[in-house]
Amino acid sequence: MKRMMIGLPLTLLLTVGCSKSNDYSPAAGATGEDVFKTTCVECHQPKEGGHYFELDKEMANTTAIANKVSQGSFMMPAFPNIKADALEGLSEYVLTQSKSE
Repeated sequence: MKRMMIGLPLTLLLTVGCSKSNDYSPAAGATGEDVFKTTCVECHQPKEGGHYFELDKEMANTTAIANKVSQGSFMMPAFPNIKADALEGLSEYVLTQSKSE
């Protein structure tokens, strides 16, 4: 019983990220770096060496990054209002600021 009382809140906490969507909309003309520094640094800080992410082969491209931003993932909310040039710029910025395998 005690395990269940601890496990249930933990499970709810871990799944909360996948059900949320962030309603942020970038300003017209915002660069990828602007968008990243406005929305992403809240959760993503540079790692040792200065890069933000370590991307595997499947994620090391702008299409995969854009999909993750738009759809979210287990702990990351979706950002459906980041579109077009802002999404492309953000995806390119993330790719250039990442370490790839």
